[in-house]
Amino acid sequence: MAAKFEVHRVVTREEKGLFILVGAMVEGMVQVGMNATLEGGEGGSFDAPVHSVEFVEGTGGETEPALTFHYRDPAKLGRWQAVAWEGRALRLEY
Repeated sequence: MAAKFEVHRVVTREEKGLFILVGAMVEGMVQVGMNATLEGGEGGSFDAPVHSVEFVEGTGGETEPALTFHYRDPAKLGRWQAVAWEGRALRLEY
């Protein structure tokens, strides 16, 4: 089973060690534990398991899906934050 997620914005909760990608499901369904990889080799790389799936309030009051990823290493967070995320797609697979 595979899914695709388009990233609209990034949120970090450093006090909880969470990196959050907010966006939209393009195809399929996402589940906790699926491995997420960034499609397209330009603009950085990303490879991590989904920690949780949440819904957050968007700028217009609508709810948007958000995928959370747990990290412990600040260097990993730095690499993730360096990616140009807006409009990029994640491939999600078991």
